[in-house]
Amino acid sequence: MRRTYVVTAALWTLLWASPILAAGANSFRWVTSIYADSGGVGLKYPEGVACGEQIVVVADTGNNRLVRYSYDGPAVTAKASIPLGKASPIIIQLNSKGDSYFLDGRERRIDGYTASGERIGFLNPKGLPSSKDMVPKSFRIDRDDNIYILDIFSQSVILLAPDGQFSTKIPLPARHGFFSDLAVDRQGRIYVLDSVEAVVHSAAKGADHFTPLTGSMKEIMNFPVRLTVDDDGVLYLVDQNGSGLGLVAPDGSFLGRRLGLGWNKGGLYYPSQICLGADGAVFIADRNNSRVQMYTVAGD
Repeated sequence: MRRTYVVTAALWTLLWASPILAAGANSFRWVTSIYADSGGVGLKYPEGVACGEQIVVVADTGNNRLVRYSYDGPAVTAKASIPLGKASPIIIQLNSKGDSYFLDGRERRIDGYTASGERIGFLNPKGLPSSKDMVPKSFRIDRDDNIYILDIFSQSVILLAPDGQFSTKIPLPARHGFFSDLAVDRQGRIYVLDSVEAVVHSAAKGADHFTPLTGSMKEIMNFPVRLTVDDDGVLYLVDQNGSGLGLVAPDGSFLGRRLGLGWNKGGLYYPSQICLGADGAVFIADRNNSRVQMYTVAGD
């Protein structure tokens, strides 16, 4: 353990000191940091962030609320806040209408609010084949509003139609550490992230099983917990314990690390969810810095 720590610290010092990416594909540049709502109330340990069309919604976990922002280029403007009572939002997604759905870390249920702040209520899947018991670890909503749930109770990814009707489920690989997140690309391919083994598995649309996309990345990723995928099929893995990003090509090859540990502009400290917005905008919930970071990203 001591040797691993020393190597990790060396990597932080040598590779991640700058918040701007070194030359290479998918270069990141810091744009701004989001700290508060329209009334000046600061974010507190935000774990979730979701991107829509010129809209970003933050799961402000420590304050038990959702905060909605608009953005136009580098300008980010705070809009409405939605108090959630005792709910603890940890992952958030937007559907095509701009409605917000979040995973409540206390109840382990998915709850929803409209874009105007009216409560939709808990997601109640219909027609599950064997049991109504479900323990979501993460979820995604695709462009057609289909819902994908990483269910640690049934050890599978459950697919639901937009109305919540059960469609199918895909069992997770039998040999694994712990699955923490999933993503879906524009072709309907599903990716699941094993944080302990630092491995991504994938299943093409219509497939009934997952296969490894990558080998283990434990030597270069400390503990990846969240992922997303862009329109070119590049995966962005948030390395929580390593306070940075890892990029993976569509063929599973590792493209390198991006960003790094820090408290000044552009740095990350125990980051969580990531989302990709319009015009190359990237938002990351910078949890332990109690802010959301906005970057632009462009291929070289």
